[in-house]
Amino acid sequence: MTTRVPFSLRPCRTSLALAALLAAASPPQARGQLIQIKTLPVADGQQWQFFPSANRGMGGLSIALRDSLLDPFENPAKGSRLSEKSHGFFFGSPSFYAVSKNAGGGRTLPLGGIARFGSTFGGVAFAVQQIDDARQNAGVLPPTIDLIPNGASVAPPAPTNTTRRNQFAFATLGRVFERAGISVGANAMWSGLNHIDGVDLLYAGSRGIDQHGGAVNARLGMLKEWSGERAFEATVLHDRFRMTHDVTWADNFWDPSARTFVQRARVEVNRDHTNIWGLHLGYTQPIANSDWRVGTILTTNLSSHPHLPEYQIAQVMTIPWDPGRSAAYDIGVGIAKTRGPTRFGVDAIFEPIRSHTWGETPDSLMTAFGTRPAGSKTTENWFRFTNAILRTGIAHDVSMDSLRVSLRGLRFEGGLALRSIGYKLSQRDHVAQTDRKQNEGWMEWTRTWGLGIRFTDLEVRYTGRTTTGTGRPGILDDGTSFLRGDAAASSSILSAPNGAIRLTGVAVTTHQLSVSLPIR
Repeated sequence: MTTRVPFSLRPCRTSLALAALLAAASPPQARGQLIQIKTLPVADGQQWQFFPSANRGMGGLSIALRDSLLDPFENPAKGSRLSEKSHGFFFGSPSFYAVSKNAGGGRTLPLGGIARFGSTFGGVAFAVQQIDDARQNAGVLPPTIDLIPNGASVAPPAPTNTTRRNQFAFATLGRVFERAGISVGANAMWSGLNHIDGVDLLYAGSRGIDQHGGAVNARLGMLKEWSGERAFEATVLHDRFRMTHDVTWADNFWDPSARTFVQRARVEVNRDHTNIWGLHLGYTQPIANSDWRVGTILTTNLSSHPHLPEYQIAQVMTIPWDPGRSAAYDIGVGIAKTRGPTRFGVDAIFEPIRSHTWGETPDSLMTAFGTRPAGSKTTENWFRFTNAILRTGIAHDVSMDSLRVSLRGLRFEGGLALRSIGYKLSQRDHVAQTDRKQNEGWMEWTRTWGLGIRFTDLEVRYTGRTTTGTGRPGILDDGTSFLRGDAAASSSILSAPNGAIRLTGVAVTTHQLSVSLPIR
C-alpha cells in the first residue's frame, strides 16, 4: 500500500521508531551539512535557522552560489573570505516564526561578530530563544484535577509559563596559509535546550512535559582555492544531542470506597539521544569564461540513536528501549549565474537514507513461540528513504551610488524550495512472528522572499519564508476517552492508544531581520 496524503496517515502497527526519528533528527536542521530524517510529515517549526544568510531569500541556494554571511558558520575555514575592504562584521539577526492555527511559534535573538586580522580570523556569537507552548491549541485533552487513591481531591498545579527559553553559544577560529591557498578552521556550538518545538504534541493525552538537555556541535574545516575561482572544501563534524522528557500522565484507578474512578499522576522519563559523525565535500568552478558557475557536493552522516523516546502518537505502537542506527547521504549539483546586478541559481540534491531501529524487551517475555530472554529484539524496522531536494532563486540589485546619499543600493530576492520525502518500511515482529511492509511519502514546499538595503556603513536584510505540506497532530474528538496503555505493566510490550490521530495541515512562516556592521 502507498500513501501520498500527508495529513491522514492510516492506522497501522508501526513501531515507535516511525515517530522517534522525527525528533531525534530535528535539531540538526539548525546547521547545514546535517541531514534531517523525518518519518512523519509533522511540522517541526524553524527554530534552528537563526544565523544570518545572504541567500536564504533565494530559496537557500548553497552549492554553486557563495553565502557571504552563512558560510563561516557552515565551514569554519570560509571565514578567510571576509571582504578585503573590511576586517569582518558584527551582526544581529532577530527571527520570529509562527505555526498557523495557533499551533506554536518562537523568537530568537542572536548577536555576534567575525573578524580577520592578518592570516588569523575568528568570531563569537550568542543567542537567546523563546519557544511558545503549542499544547494549548493542539486538540489534546485539557488538564484535570488529580485525585489520590482514597478519593480526596488535590488542587491542580498552578499554571506554568507557556514559553520556554533556550540558549546558544558559538565560537570559531581559523588561519590562512596564503602561499598554499589553503585555509583551515574549527568552530563549536553549545546549545542549552529547555524546549524543542512540537515535541509536546507527540505525547498525546499527557498532562505535562518538562524538557531539558542540550547539544554540542563541533566542526573542522578546510578550504583550498586556486586561480580562476576554483575552490574545494571539506568539513568534518560531530554532533551530540541529549534531551530528557519528563512526561506526566494521569492514570485511572478504581476507588472502592467512593465507587468511582480517580486519577493519580505518574511521571515517565524518556531520553532522546543521538550521536552524529559527518563529512561534507564540495567543489565549485566557473564554466569556461562565462558568467556561470557549477558546483557539486557529497555529504554523509552516520548516526547512532542509543535512546529514542516512547512517543504517544495514537497510530504508533509504543516499544520501550528503542535504539537504532542511520546512514544519510546528500549528493548534489548546483549551477548559478551572476551577471551585473542579477544573480540566479538552481540546486538539485538526491538524498538516500537507510535506518535500522529495533525494540528490546527489558525482561524475559513469554510468547506463543517460546520465551524471549531479556535484552532480545522484539521488533525490527528497516527504513529506505529516497528523498530529493530542489531549490531555485533569483536576486537583483539596484544601485543608488549616483544619488550621493548614504543609501547605496537595494536588493530584491525571491525563491522556491521543494523537499520530497518517500520511504519504504519493512518491519519484523519477533513476538508474533509476522512481517509487514509499508510505503509513505509527502512533499514540503518553502516559498522565500527578501529585501536588502545597503548603506555606506551598514547593511540591513529582511527575509521571509513559508513552509507548507506538513501538519500538527491532535486527538480526534469521537466521544471516547483517551486511555494510554501501560507497556511496563502489561504482559505484552506492544500497547496502542485508543485515540485516532490526525495531522492538521499548517503553514510555518518565519521572518528574519539581519543587520551587519562592517569592521574597518
